[in-house]
Amino acid sequence: MKLVERDTELSVLEGLLDACAAGRGGAVVVGGAVGSGKTALLRAFRERAAPTGALWLQATAAAAEKDVPLRAAGQLLRTAELAGEGAEPVVWLPPPAGGGGAPVRAAAGAIPAEVAVNVVPRVCGILFAQARKRPVVVCIDDVHQADAYSLECVLYVVRRLAVSRILVVLGESSGTAWEGSPVRRELLRGPACRFLHVGPLPRDGVVAMLAAGQKGRRSAPPVPEFHRLSGGSPLLMEALLDDYADAERSGGAGPVPGEAYERAVAQCLSRSDDVTRRTAWLLAVLGERAAHGGPAELLGVSRQAGERALCALHDMGLLADGRFRHEAGRTAVLRRAEPPRSARLEARVAQVLYEHGAPATALARHLVAAETVDAPWALPVLLEAAEAALARDEVGTALDCLRVARDSCADEQQLLEVRLALVRAGWRVDPSTAVRHLSALTEAAPAGRLSARAMRELVGHLLWFGRADDALEVLRIVEEEGGEEDCTGVGLEPVRFWFAYGYPGLAGKYRAEVAAGPYRGTATGARTPGLTPEQDTQQRALALMASVLDQRVTGDVTGRAERILQETRPEDRTPAAGLAALVALIVADGLPEAARWCEILLAEAREHRTPMWQSLFASAKAFIEIRLGELAAAEESAHTALTVVPPEGWGAAVAAPVAALLYTKAATGRLDEAVAHLKVPVPDAAFRTPAGLLYLWARGHYQLAAGRPYAALEDFHRCGDLMARWRLDLSGLVPWRTDAAQVHVALGDDRRARDLLEEELVRTGRRPLWTRGAALRVLASLAERADRPRLLGEAMDILQRGGHRLELAYAMAELSYSYWDVNDDSRARIAARKAQQLMRECGIKAPVLKASPVGAASACPPERSGAGCAGHPPAELSGAELRVATLAARGYTNRQIAAALFITISTVEQHLTRAYRKLGVQRRTDLATRLEPDREDTGLDGCGDGAQRDCLRAG
Repeated sequence: MKLVERDTELSVLEGLLDACAAGRGGAVVVGGAVGSGKTALLRAFRERAAPTGALWLQATAAAAEKDVPLRAAGQLLRTAELAGEGAEPVVWLPPPAGGGGAPVRAAAGAIPAEVAVNVVPRVCGILFAQARKRPVVVCIDDVHQADAYSLECVLYVVRRLAVSRILVVLGESSGTAWEGSPVRRELLRGPACRFLHVGPLPRDGVVAMLAAGQKGRRSAPPVPEFHRLSGGSPLLMEALLDDYADAERSGGAGPVPGEAYERAVAQCLSRSDDVTRRTAWLLAVLGERAAHGGPAELLGVSRQAGERALCALHDMGLLADGRFRHEAGRTAVLRRAEPPRSARLEARVAQVLYEHGAPATALARHLVAAETVDAPWALPVLLEAAEAALARDEVGTALDCLRVARDSCADEQQLLEVRLALVRAGWRVDPSTAVRHLSALTEAAPAGRLSARAMRELVGHLLWFGRADDALEVLRIVEEEGGEEDCTGVGLEPVRFWFAYGYPGLAGKYRAEVAAGPYRGTATGARTPGLTPEQDTQQRALALMASVLDQRVTGDVTGRAERILQETRPEDRTPAAGLAALVALIVADGLPEAARWCEILLAEAREHRTPMWQSLFASAKAFIEIRLGELAAAEESAHTALTVVPPEGWGAAVAAPVAALLYTKAATGRLDEAVAHLKVPVPDAAFRTPAGLLYLWARGHYQLAAGRPYAALEDFHRCGDLMARWRLDLSGLVPWRTDAAQVHVALGDDRRARDLLEEELVRTGRRPLWTRGAALRVLASLAERADRPRLLGEAMDILQRGGHRLELAYAMAELSYSYWDVNDDSRARIAARKAQQLMRECGIKAPVLKASPVGAASACPPERSGAGCAGHPPAELSGAELRVATLAARGYTNRQIAAALFITISTVEQHLTRAYRKLGVQRRTDLATRLEPDREDTGLDGCGDGAQRDCLRAG
């Protein structure tokens, strides 16, 4: 800090030094506010004292070292390396507690008598010895923070200044408790001691500082404004000059407190005492209301201490007439100063703010910090603040308010209201935090202690956690009490809807009511008069979802869903509309649109910091990506869903994201990793919901990949049974017939497979749904050889239009085998390469298919209707069995065959068993004599030996 306008003070100090050199020692206390330039003044005095030959001993006290004995005194002696003079003060520590006789003085900071008698004279003796050789200046800056032992040394020296050449210079900050201390009083009473006040800069001082920094500036700074804002504080003036320079470089004009000013304010507070810091914080919090409550009373300190703190803040340039000179000062205190950890103070501040009409959001901060406030106005304020926080997506703040409200609430009825609010807020972050309140709320419903609106809300939370029977009972109570509608005009219809489609087996009666209710009128997308835009959007979304699930949808599903999604935002209820519209799009096969909107909704959920909605949209995104064949992305989305909100918070819906992870791991062949997801607890209630269907479907695919086809069949057929019982038999939801048929084909039960596939194709009709394409793909394996390419071609057209790349890859692989069956090696190779490319894009480590794996060019493929060429297998050997048997005859291992044909090892073993029986052979080596494979190509082309024999190369 550059020293300006301090010539008078320097002259006084120089005069004292001259007197000291003449043998008249003295002492001076240099006092002033924090940031007033005391340290700069002492530094300038040291520079002027250097030519005189005086010995300068310097120490700077610190609050952190106030309890360390002789810390400041040790600094003084070490400054001039006086330890080598035969004294080492650092080892003169006070004796242990309980020894040393009575203390020198009874006030705080007393030292043992033995220290005063023995240690202090020895330390000070070093100073007197030096003073006999030359003048000595003992300078202690921030003396108000010095330890009691060092202060005793100062007093010892000051009492003997008349006969020594020592000048004691002590720098202190005004406005601290030190001003009333016995040590300071004794110092100032001494005849050789005087007080030197360093006040704020006058206007001329401000002009001088501005002139020093004027070089290179385009215009003259406004002196009055700088003087007003700084209050004459050199520290604040320097900060304002820095901010002014920054503003001028960016095209601004005039002194505007900025980052440098804020740092300077923080520095002032850090160098102040605790009462001053707390007073500054209190004034910043109260703002204009500060005049209505004295700081001393609110802080719980003496009136003298409060007034002293106010004076200190005025002197350091922060306040004028009891208020901050600039709003930036108040902001800096709120941002930089650590709030006092005093629940009592926070409660007092809240009371003052409440009495002067502060908003609930301002009051809540102090009520939360106070933890408990025994005032009738506190609970309504906390509830209002929680609602406001939720509206701003500040769920953490809302939960803090509600927890304090719960702990402060003595009324049982009000406590139920608080519990419901906790459930509502907690669900948006992690529903597991809210589940502990459900039992108390459920017990209160039949006792008539919950309003109809509260019970409607409770039903939704109970359904989420799988407590459907409790939810049904609460809903029955609402219906009996006539709580059909409330002031919103919505009533029970949304609750019945989620019951009807969330738990279709339990609440089947509500399905008909929903279909005949207001959702029927909005099924075409028409708006309902009398509803808010948010309610209307939700009703139209639920109506669209119901019409799709009930298979009575008409019109453009994609267009209606997108219009609804354009209106959704992740707020309290509206995201449910977005989720319903996404479900309608997914089931109706609008995957590209669903993927795009899911990304938008997911980004908005992140922006609004609503973890539960983020997890729900991530889970939906995972299933979209599974159908699009983006398995790596689907795995990441499902992992996100279960990371943002852990499985415990998902309730019965946990089955959905776990199913997505299970399927992706099984489809990519990572069965060991898939086992870990089977261990995630899925509640029994999940299997009463559509999420349970997804879990059964995914587990069925895992069982099939793991070589347990009968277990897979059980899961697929259980899906079918549940869907039929629930009247929710949609292949777009779970294509269980096609999946079960594929297992039956692997088991050789062609008749049962054909029945399931024909039933599936009848249900889809001629509509180009992806489920029809998947069914045609499996049916092709049962068809005559000549018909297979046609069926697979139709399947691929459908799948390609819908973007189902994984199913398309499987169909392309089947097509390569079909071309091989009819001896069309060229097309077989092309199809094999395309299948491999698609599988790699889907995230599957696909083997390289050999287009003619059994030498079809020279072998006569068997016909189903009659005997084949001489020496070839009989016609009853199916195409699948023939492919497996011929590869086995060529010397391929079961694992290689499974990889080449995209089937499980268990399926390979079953095909071989049936082929052995039909061909009348007992071992693998006998197959060659019956099938007569091409002997010219006995190896795996391009693979060599060893580990590379696991690949099958195309062409």
